[in-house]
Amino acid sequence: MIHSYLRNVDGTIEKDVSTGRFRQVLASNNEECLLWVDIEGPEDDEIELLLEVFGLHPLTVEDCIMPNVRPKLEEFEHYLFVTLQGLARSESGGLRAVELDVCLGKNFLITIRSESIRSIEEDRARVERKSPIFFRGTDFLFYAIVDSLIDSYFPILDEVESRVDELASKLLSDSTQGTVREFFSVYHELVLLRRTLAPHRDILSRFNRGQLSFIQPANAIYFRDIYDHLLRMSDLVDSCREMTTVSLEAYSTIVSNRLNEIMKTLTAFATLSLPLVIVTGIYGMNFSEHPELGPRWLYHGLSLLFLSSLPVMFYYFRKFRWL
Repeated sequence: MIHSYLRNVDGTIEKDVSTGRFRQVLASNNEECLLWVDIEGPEDDEIELLLEVFGLHPLTVEDCIMPNVRPKLEEFEHYLFVTLQGLARSESGGLRAVELDVCLGKNFLITIRSESIRSIEEDRARVERKSPIFFRGTDFLFYAIVDSLIDSYFPILDEVESRVDELASKLLSDSTQGTVREFFSVYHELVLLRRTLAPHRDILSRFNRGQLSFIQPANAIYFRDIYDHLLRMSDLVDSCREMTTVSLEAYSTIVSNRLNEIMKTLTAFATLSLPLVIVTGIYGMNFSEHPELGPRWLYHGLSLLFLSSLPVMFYYFRKFRWL
């Protein structure tokens, strides 16, 4: 599916522009015109359009079709190619990355995605309302798209932070196997966030220096604002990861202490019964000399000795805090 918007020299905006108009705008090389082409789920016709009409490098088109592992920035003679990643929830509730490929030229901007991205839909609606983002050049339109994409991280980060705080309290107060599994699930989401934010930070740092082609020095400062947002997000993710690590270590310590207490209690009870086991074992092996076969007072005396040894040993265990 393809959507296109063209800002003419007189300030009027055309929607769903024909391929012939694409060629006219690109051939004129007029910066007063701005062409934005948004492609969702590129098919063979759109791929041919990218190669033949816009003259994109085959490797660029290949990157647009095949999923990339991480965001990146590549410079070509007639355009900049940028791979970005948005975030979305899957049907199962897990967090996943959604790729957005952008080609930034002198008077055109191409966005390519395999599925719907909410921030892009919102930017398209802004353009249809004749927002100023469509009247300040391709680099400013690119800034607005990246800013919307990065800002869409904030609700997800707030949600993850709330879950970390909730699970950390639950893990230390009333931990179960389900809580531990959910905690590790959140930890994996934090790893994904960190792996996504770090390359974005590197890319945006190059844009705010104003050293890239097709980026006007007057607009380069706007990318610094996005870079600051990424720094704040990275700090938040790092603090959440640190909290999860500390909570898991505390949980491991609590489990180990519980096990030690249980083993100490069981060992103490085993030690309390040890005299009984030894003495009765010896006497039980010698049936011909069993106390019950001899004087009755001897049997009762030994039984009393056995029973009296228990409170004595219990007293010493409590005195030395072994029990």
